[in-house]
Amino acid sequence: MRILVQHGGAMRKFVVLESSDRDGSLTLVMRRDGVSHSRAVWSTRPREQSPQEIEFQAPRPKSKRITIHQSGRINYHENGGTIFVEPLTRVTRTFPIYGYRVPILSKLDLHTEPIGEDDAVIDLSDLNGPVTFSVLLGPKDLVPPERAVKLAYEAEGYAIGICVDQAPFMVPVGYEDHFTTLTPEKGPFDQQQMAEDQALISYHQALTGSTGPILYQPNGEGVIKLIFSVPMRVAPKFKIELTDPNLDVSNQDVQRDSRSDKVMLKFKVRHRRSGQVIRRDVAVRSIELDAEL
Repeated sequence: MRILVQHGGAMRKFVVLESSDRDGSLTLVMRRDGVSHSRAVWSTRPREQSPQEIEFQAPRPKSKRITIHQSGRINYHENGGTIFVEPLTRVTRTFPIYGYRVPILSKLDLHTEPIGEDDAVIDLSDLNGPVTFSVLLGPKDLVPPERAVKLAYEAEGYAIGICVDQAPFMVPVGYEDHFTTLTPEKGPFDQQQMAEDQALISYHQALTGSTGPILYQPNGEGVIKLIFSVPMRVAPKFKIELTDPNLDVSNQDVQRDSRSDKVMLKFKVRHRRSGQVIRRDVAVRSIELDAEL
């Protein structure tokens, strides 16, 4: 979905937030057109408060990308930083994961496309001068400040709040007209609290309310997805029996993914005679997974 800012009689680009179908991890992008050739970096730590100019070897997009993983790992792609928070299906407290200072809202790029049904608009027409936004990660009952966009992921039990701060954070002299980001040096934890394999299972169990294996219906390409109830030691061997003897699952129709082959199996069902992929729900007699020692 897109979050847009209304200001100065115009609609402006601000944020894109996308969720992965694979495991529900989020990608958050602060939108800006064009590229940058350098950036200035400083810290709130003593003796590191003076900006250091860094020239890029190749131009980089001005848009800033953050990935928020189900495991609680947050990656800041602009500077290579990583922090660790609670896994998304187990969020119990609110934590500010990002700050974004806009020198003046009229510097945000114009949004000229139609506004979609899933788009959210925040009206900031009354604001002038620098504006700071905070991105909060918290439980689904998170109550953000009055001027905010809240995205609640009810099944998983967490929410994202993108909030207008009461006052912009300070920047060094000479950088008042720059877009500035604020990334925390560390999160509540020093290491990841849930393995990625388990995080994927926990996400699908939260979505479906199941505590056992989860078998999804075929998607538009006829791919069926099986989520295991627990992570396997290795990618398991499998044996799939279908109720209709005219249908079959061959080794060629199993899709392996090294990132998730210990917790998920994806496959297609074909008609034995015609070879046609079946894109409707089919009755499965049994699925046997074997990851013996």
